[in-house]
Amino acid sequence: MLNSPVTQSLAAARLASRKIAHQAENNALISSIVTNTATAIVGDGPTVRSAHPDAEVNAHLQRVWNAFFARCDIEGTTGLGGYLCRVARGFVIDGESFTKFVVDPDAMTLSLQLLSADQVDSARTVPSLGMTGDAPNIIAGVEFDAIGRRVAYWVLPTQPDAPWASVLPPVRVAALDVCHVYEPRFPGMPRGISPLTAVAPLAMQLDEAVDASIVKLKTTALLSMLIRDPEGELSYDFDSTNNPQALHLEPGATLRLPPGADVSFPPVSEMNTLGEVLAHIERLICAGSGTGVPFFIATGDLGSVNFSAGKLGMAAFQRRVKALQANHFVAQLLTPIWDRIVLLEVLSGRLRAPDFESNPERYTAQFLFTGWPPIDELKAAKAATLNIAAKVKSRAEVISEGGRDPADVDAEIEADPFAADDLSASATTINGQPDTENA
Repeated sequence: MLNSPVTQSLAAARLASRKIAHQAENNALISSIVTNTATAIVGDGPTVRSAHPDAEVNAHLQRVWNAFFARCDIEGTTGLGGYLCRVARGFVIDGESFTKFVVDPDAMTLSLQLLSADQVDSARTVPSLGMTGDAPNIIAGVEFDAIGRRVAYWVLPTQPDAPWASVLPPVRVAALDVCHVYEPRFPGMPRGISPLTAVAPLAMQLDEAVDASIVKLKTTALLSMLIRDPEGELSYDFDSTNNPQALHLEPGATLRLPPGADVSFPPVSEMNTLGEVLAHIERLICAGSGTGVPFFIATGDLGSVNFSAGKLGMAAFQRRVKALQANHFVAQLLTPIWDRIVLLEVLSGRLRAPDFESNPERYTAQFLFTGWPPIDELKAAKAATLNIAAKVKSRAEVISEGGRDPADVDAEIEADPFAADDLSASATTINGQPDTENA
């Protein structure tokens, strides 16, 4: 029973993350779910679309964003796309991911440092006990003020699993410098728990079932026989071929058994339904994983799904991915990153923004993730063209769904000498084209 969901989740989160981390590296199905979820959420990284009405300001912020995209990781190993993939893996395995802002005071540029979930000290809990004033209210390494706002995180100097990790106490880091990506399942939940927690025991049992099935297959492949003496009076000449130690089966061999001996073979149970049982367990794991990855994507079993079922499963998965992108990665990570980049540009004097405080909405941005490739490109092109012609969708909306900035597309078309008006097909022409790709 979950008598106290927040307390019980905090107690189980770190143990669950360690079990799931092991399964993500050793369980084929869990590894596939984690990889497919991270790839679907991030892709090759989002593009940004500034909301400022001035084209010069937008161009300046775009250049700054492109430079940040290429060198955002303070370790210098990946760009923003690769960094977000690491964040997504932490979100699925640990249920949360922490990003620390590191600002170069000389260049006034931003870098990102990925923190381990264990690096935020979950053992540090200092309740305020209703006291007023500066009495802290720290729960699992997260500090809150009197009205419940996050004000700081208590972070260990090095992650506990690092070689030669230090034993220094945690230090207080302001919440403005830390982005916490997690899904609060219950009111007042300060830390996250992996969405794979519910299926981790079942995944471990699936591994055990697969191992037992392989052993059974190996045993079934062995051919053995039993020689019985109904009368119990058989005598063996150990110097002849009747020696029971020398009786064995070989291809084309003829065995001479002692008189009265009876030969039988041990029964071998069938495994006709084993595949169905294992597939049912895999479907349960995919359905309860909390990531929305369809069974046929996680297992690679595309032969078990038809077009309609596959489209329905992918639609549900895409809806889940969009929810994770908008509710967590954009709201909890990308928007604070953009705000900090704009602030540094203003404070450094590289961007003149007299209305920065009076009109902050002009300095917001929209993040566009890579769109899903259509199953049938011709049908998708028809639908997009007809929707634009019927004014159900705008051209900018269709372009944004593919993860591109409409301004960039317009600039590329204008700069393309072969993009003549007479080459663009009308909605009627496209609608009249056959759906078959080959005759």
